Amino acid sequence: MIFKAMSDTHGYLPTVTETFDLFMICGDICPATNHSVFFQEKWIKEEFIPWVNSLPFKEAWSKVLLVPGNHDFWFERMNERQKLEIEMLCGYKLKILKHDAYEFEYPVSDGIDSLKIFGTPYCSVFGFWAFMIDDESLNKKYSQIDEDVDILLTHDSPNIYGLGDITEGNYQKIGSGNEILAQHIYRIKPYILHTGHFHSGNKIFECRDDMWCANVSVVNELYTISNDILTYTFDEETKKVIY
Repeated sequence: MIFKAMSDTHGYLPTVTETFDLFMICGDICPATNHSVFFQEKWIKEEFIPWVNSLPFKEAWSKVLLVPGNHDFWFERMNERQKLEIEMLCGYKLKILKHDAYEFEYPVSDGIDSLKIFGTPYCSVFGFWAFMIDDESLNKKYSQIDEDVDILLTHDSPNIYGLGDITEGNYQKIGSGNEILAQHIYRIKPYILHTGHFHSGNKIFECRDDMWCANVSVVNELYTISNDILTYTFDEETKKVIY
């Protein structure tokens, strides 16, 4: 299967020509120029939904998974009815994960198999942004993530493997990532981990401590497109990454 992952597009909707089985988005899809929930709802319906519907899904069961980010205020305020409406308008090819688990099912030689995927938008506090909660609340939220998760999608970046380092711009800092999230990632030990939020975090997709991980932000700290969508192969029979 072909997996794709990206984050922090901030209004940029890339042209995708290669078919895929699973496309994972780790937040901050809305433009950074206007954070009004009214503007964001209009943009989601007029720009994002048509983009999702134009994507080259490989199979009928192929999916886009979206975890909102701290710039995505409309998603923070949306109710279940609004969530289902957006998914319906995408022909149920889109699944929004707002601190939720999802079983991604796919065919194998002897039937149907699945991957348990969990997506969380919650971040450490550094301003008045969406999905930001205090450390005690973060710990409670992350404690809700089960240890049998195969793929973990987070908007915030943990303080491990350079995923949360800021290596560009005026606020450069090594070790700027979310320490509480890091502790829970070591507990959960997902096979695949994708993050965003810190635009200049480590982009190298590599296996560390038996986890395949990368910060998949496509913009840099100046909000300029500077990175490609991460694309790799996942063998459905062995459940192993091929990269």
